[in-house]
Amino acid sequence: MCRFGNTALITERKRSVIRLAALALCIILIAVSLFSAAYIFVHADHIHDHNGTGGSCATCAHISAAGNLLKSLFTAITGAVSILGGLYAVLSILKLTVSYRGSTTLVSLNIRSNN
Repeated sequence: MCRFGNTALITERKRSVIRLAALALCIILIAVSLFSAAYIFVHADHIHDHNGTGGSCATCAHISAAGNLLKSLFTAITGAVSILGGLYAVLSILKLTVSYRGSTTLVSLNIRSNN
């Protein structure tokens, strides 16, 4: 019994799951960035209550947290893009391309064995 008969189907399922997970992660990242920016824009001109309990303003603390989140996301994305861009440039210069055709077999080359 051949256990590897559906390997092409399995790899397609894995690819579709990975693509779906990457898409969901991108959507979540974009939503967090947009909601943080929207919160900062909406509450930028708020009434300060620095004389309240503890002498701190909750809105100012939230705006600071949202700003820090946007800064850290921007730094991480910029770093990842620069690393991936540099890697792509090096691979393009060296002409190192990855073949996604799979392995070459006698069947794929249409060679018939004479037994």
